[in-house]
Amino acid sequence: MTLQDPKVIIVGGSVAGLSLALMLERNGIDFVVLEGYPDIAPQIGASIGIVPGGLRILDQLGCSDQVIAAAEYPVKKVEFRDSKGKAFWSFGKFGQYMEERHGYPVVFLDRCTLIQILYDNIKQKDKILTSERVVSIENHSSHVSVTTKAGKTFTGSILVGGDGIHSTVREKMWEEANKLDPTWFDPAEKEALPVTWSCIFGISEGISIEKGTMSSVFNEHFSYLIPSGPGDKTYWFLVNNIGKKVYGSDIPRYTKEEELALVKQHWDDVITPTVRFSDLYKNKTNSVYTTLPEYVYKKWYYKRTITIGDAAHKLEPLTGQGGNSAIETAAALTNNIVAAMKLCPLQGLSTEDITSILEKTQSQREERMQSLLKAAHKRQRLECMESPLLKFVANFVFPFIPEKTIITAWIPTYAPATSLNMIPIPKKPRTIPYYDELLRSPSSRGKIGYLLYAVFMAMAFIGYKMLFVAGKVNGTFGLVAQALQNGLVKDSAIEMELRQSYTGIESIDKILRTLVTIFIPAISNNANPEQPFQLLYFLLTALPLIAIFTVEGYRQRNQWTLVSSAGFWGILYQLRGIGCIAPLYFAASLFVSRNQAFFIDTGRTVPAAKFILPALMMGYLVPTILLFLTWGSSDTLQVVIAFWQPAPLVVSILTTVLSMASSMIFPSATKKASSPVDTESDLPHLRTLYQVTGTIAACAHTGLMFAGALSSEISLTRLLFPTDSFAPGKTLSEGVFVFFQNDLLLVTASCFLWCLASLWDLHRSGLPSFYMRLCFLGLVASYIIVGPGATVAAVWFWREEAMSRKPGHLCK
Repeated sequence: MTLQDPKVIIVGGSVAGLSLALMLERNGIDFVVLEGYPDIAPQIGASIGIVPGGLRILDQLGCSDQVIAAAEYPVKKVEFRDSKGKAFWSFGKFGQYMEERHGYPVVFLDRCTLIQILYDNIKQKDKILTSERVVSIENHSSHVSVTTKAGKTFTGSILVGGDGIHSTVREKMWEEANKLDPTWFDPAEKEALPVTWSCIFGISEGISIEKGTMSSVFNEHFSYLIPSGPGDKTYWFLVNNIGKKVYGSDIPRYTKEEELALVKQHWDDVITPTVRFSDLYKNKTNSVYTTLPEYVYKKWYYKRTITIGDAAHKLEPLTGQGGNSAIETAAALTNNIVAAMKLCPLQGLSTEDITSILEKTQSQREERMQSLLKAAHKRQRLECMESPLLKFVANFVFPFIPEKTIITAWIPTYAPATSLNMIPIPKKPRTIPYYDELLRSPSSRGKIGYLLYAVFMAMAFIGYKMLFVAGKVNGTFGLVAQALQNGLVKDSAIEMELRQSYTGIESIDKILRTLVTIFIPAISNNANPEQPFQLLYFLLTALPLIAIFTVEGYRQRNQWTLVSSAGFWGILYQLRGIGCIAPLYFAASLFVSRNQAFFIDTGRTVPAAKFILPALMMGYLVPTILLFLTWGSSDTLQVVIAFWQPAPLVVSILTTVLSMASSMIFPSATKKASSPVDTESDLPHLRTLYQVTGTIAACAHTGLMFAGALSSEISLTRLLFPTDSFAPGKTLSEGVFVFFQNDLLLVTASCFLWCLASLWDLHRSGLPSFYMRLCFLGLVASYIIVGPGATVAAVWFWREEAMSRKPGHLCK
């Protein structure tokens, strides 16, 4: 029998096969499904978990609500338990966070129920044929043909094998390829399928497992996964290490007697304080004992034939990505078929064209499948505590992992999920965009990231050389030491007796006396007006940078990271020079943001944003202005200089104090939300902060430029660029002048690279659209026109706006 030219032949009425059939039907593409069993949705004792990526595609197909309703109890809480059933890590807001971040819950239901829902949504049910077990396939120049055990022949343009891990389509495809092109498939792959664990999975009823809870039970060389099901059902998986890794034909197939033998070994295992494994098994309605292969095949296609689902990529069930990956691969294949049909009808495509479609499908999916396979394998090893190290991690590290670490790890798991290109994505509120909603998929820094670390570390080393080695060689530090010893700063234009006490704490006063000695010539050298002008320009240029350090220190997602304490970094660069310390900070900030999904994660907000500008004005700008006022006594000037030194730390302290005071006075206005959803309430304050500090820095820069152009006493070249940093200086004023020149040049150079790296990070995140070459030219022009301080403020202004406008927010 020949069915009249179905365009796509699907072998297997599985999740993969019926998902693909539904997708093709939605696009008006002819298909036929050949299922070997007499029933489409037999109950074989298996459950399936559907995660946000899979539900998003099912939502596009109009059946996600049916799946969620059939599951009845989406996973609300996740618990990890030890061998005594005691919960050592619990995630009570799992369901809330999952839906808020990714738009959909995680649900569990019978596999047969999901298959039935897919079948019910297919309108052309006459295209779904049962009891049609494939026995041979043959690729032709214009079509592919399939023959079933019943003697029927079906022809079409594409053959898709969604027939599971023991795929007949894969076997026959390999046989055909070996005859015509033995190099197409790696012959070693026939025995490459590995198995480390076996599993008894089943369904029980009447078990006192809290609804909406999923529990993982850790044990040595075995583990349990226990999700609650709809109604009175509980699903369970007993995963057991078989003792050695086996491959291919050595993989065992278990009998019911072998299942009972393993059950007997684990009969008294504790699942929860009130449930043992025996309770699950005695109340089971179905159970199956099988091995757990895990493998992503090297090639999924040959000519007009491709495998999808478990036939192409088989994962550990622990992460629930097997069925979802089958749906995703079906979506990717549909996308490529539809795209090709826009150029030519399917029956008009040559074998080379079809092969290109199938190759593109695998290339789009293979990297993600390898990543998911590795993640599932690693987690299974951890839960089975397969080594002394993993046992230590499970017992002494895992219980202390913060929730934030876990939910951040969801992003590379769920966000890269495929969807159907031709069907609108439903407007589900969520804070994390899927990668296909972005302008481009986020990518890692790769080797460039390591290069940036190296360059910033090199800049810090150069800073040390130019500030401290040069200061020693040119005699500046010797002159400082001499002034401290004599208690007198004496120069060609300055003679000032040094104050000895500021705080009454000698260790602090010693540091302050040294810093005051360095600053006095820079502020009071009336013989060289370029010197105080240069210092004022330097300090105002640094204003936006200090603002940004403070912002990043108070940003939610930076808590407990290397950049979480702006005060700490402020102390460092006040003592060792910002030109030397800023590159180290920039390297630390790059390390903190190294994850490719960093910029699309929640936690962008800065709760203390409204207090940073007032703190910056009071703690930094006002003390800076006071430095350059005319004071009646040298003693007062030294006190002003001394108490300017901790200005960056004071800014952090004032921000914290103002924030705490506000929360006490206006508790309802500052109460932290229990939801992880980002708000944009901080954006107006951050915009103002960047605008104000950037404007001040720009005014300082343009003022300097005009002064250099109009005044014969001020030379921009002499003011900004030292002639020879290592040449011996005649006076302390000359040495300090060179020191601050180098400090300014170093921080200016490192800020340029930081801005460029930050813009590149935004580009690779997929959020904004721009050309890096134009950004580079724009940075150069901005440095010249408005100066480095204003440029940094502008970059951070843009960065903040880009991070706040994620596609997921548009669904709110």
